Amino acid sequence: MSALATSLIVMRWGLLSAGLMYMASIMKIKCQQNSLKAASAVFTGLGLCTSCWFVTGLLGIDFTLQNWQSMANIATDAFNYALQQSPDIFIPNNF
Repeated sequence: MSALATSLIVMRWGLLSAGLMYMASIMKIKCQQNSLKAASAVFTGLGLCTSCWFVTGLLGIDFTLQNWQSMANIATDAFNYALQQSPDIFIPNNF
């Protein structure tokens, strides 16, 4: 019994996110059957966000301020590198 209680405590966020994904899927299907396109799109986004939360939790990724700053630095460096490596665009005058 204690093993079951411990596993539920350890997996609480995983179980919560799995339940939220299931509920978002069910609500999306119900909204599509009733032709509620906007609500269906909302529940699709909720399901996607929840699945991303679930995967980051499984991988042990946390989003602290330091992680956001390092991701921003990497994105800036990649963007600058891509701009430096891109060829000049040539558009002929008679195009």
